[in-house]
Amino acid sequence: MRANGVPSLAQVIVEAYVNEVCLDRALKGKFLSSEKAANALPQYKIMPLFSLWKRHGRKFLLMLLVLRLLLLPALAVAAIGNVAIAGVSLFRKRHSVADLPDSISLPNTNSVKLFHYLFDDFDQRVSFRCKMPWGMLPYLSAGDHLRAIFIVWRVLIVICFYREQYGVRRRDLIFHSIDVVPLTWFSLFIEKAALAGKSFITDCNLQRWDYIATQLTDRCSIIQHAYIHGDLEFVHEFGSVDCLYIFDAEFEAVFARYYKFGASAIISPRLDLQQVGEGKRVLFLASSAPYLQFEIEFIRRVKSDLDYFVVIKLHPRHVYESSVEQLVALADKMLSASCFPDCECMVSYDSFLGYEYKALGKKVVFLKDESSIQAFLEGLDTSAESLNGMA
Repeated sequence: MRANGVPSLAQVIVEAYVNEVCLDRALKGKFLSSEKAANALPQYKIMPLFSLWKRHGRKFLLMLLVLRLLLLPALAVAAIGNVAIAGVSLFRKRHSVADLPDSISLPNTNSVKLFHYLFDDFDQRVSFRCKMPWGMLPYLSAGDHLRAIFIVWRVLIVICFYREQYGVRRRDLIFHSIDVVPLTWFSLFIEKAALAGKSFITDCNLQRWDYIATQLTDRCSIIQHAYIHGDLEFVHEFGSVDCLYIFDAEFEAVFARYYKFGASAIISPRLDLQQVGEGKRVLFLASSAPYLQFEIEFIRRVKSDLDYFVVIKLHPRHVYESSVEQLVALADKMLSASCFPDCECMVSYDSFLGYEYKALGKKVVFLKDESSIQAFLEGLDTSAESLNGMA
C-alpha cells in the first residue's frame, strides 16, 4: 500500500481515471476507427455519446463543450460541500471500520447476481455499492471529509494541467472526473478499512474502483463479470489480487496480463431459467448495441434456414440506433432485462452471459466466430464443450 497523504491518494485516483480512458480508447478503436467524427468526442462512454451525437449533431457537440468548460470549476465548488458533511458528522454517532467483518463486499452496481453465486449467505453480508458510496459516509470522520476537499482539488488541478500522453487527453479526464467527490469518499473508506486489516471482494473488472482497491490493499479479490479482452493496454499497472473468481479457466491467462493474483477459483452460475416458447425449440439472443448488425444478419439467417422460436433481450444499459427496430421485428418474443430464458441455444457476440449458459450445459454460439456460426447453421455439433477454444 502506498504512503498515506493527500498527494498519494489523489495520485491513485488520477491514475484510475487515466486507465479508464484507456478502456474507452480501446472501445473507440475497436468500433469507431473508421469514424473520423468520433475524434470530436471525449473518450468517455464513447458508444452512447456517439449515438447521441448522430442523433443530435452539432447541438450535442456544443453541449459537451460547455460541460467541459464548466465541469472542473463546478466540481471544485462541490467539494466544499464536505465541510457541511463534516459538520453533521460531529453530531452523529460515527461507525468504526474496526467493527466491520473481515470480508467486505463491493458490488459495482445494484446487480449482485455474481455475489449470490459465490455466497449462499450474501444477503446477510456487509456490502457497499462502488457507484453509490453513501453507505460508507458514516465510517468517515470530520477530518476525513476535510481531507477529501484537498484530495478532490488536487485531482482537479492535475487534470487541469494534464498534457496528452499515451492517447489520453485532458478533455477525456475532465469528463471522467464527474464522480470525483464520491470516488474520493470510496478511496478514503478503502484506505481506512485496509489499515484496519479488512479484506474486500468486488465484481469490478479493470475499472477505477478495482484499480483503487488493488493499489490500496493486497487483500482484494475479484469476481469476473464480463468477457475480458487480452489486447488492452493501460498506462498504470493494476495491483495484486488475493483471489480471482472466474467462470472458465481460459480467463486465467488473460487476467494475468493485468493482475498478479495469488489464487483462482471457478464459479458455478445459478441462473433461474424461465420457460418461454410454448414448447418450441428456443434460441436466445443476448443483444449488445455495438454488434447490432451482426445480430440482425445472424437472426435473419436463422429465420430463413432453421425452425427456432427466437427470443431477444436488449442490453439494458446500451443506447441503440434506430436500426434496432429491425432486430426487434425478427424476434418471436422480446424479453425483459430480468428474464433468463431456458433455451436450446444461447447466442451473443461475446457477452459474458454466454459463459454462464455454457457452464449450465447449454449450446452457445459466439457471433465473433464465423466457423461456429456456420457449424450451427448447418446443424453440426455446436455443444458448449466444442466452443472452449474459440474465445
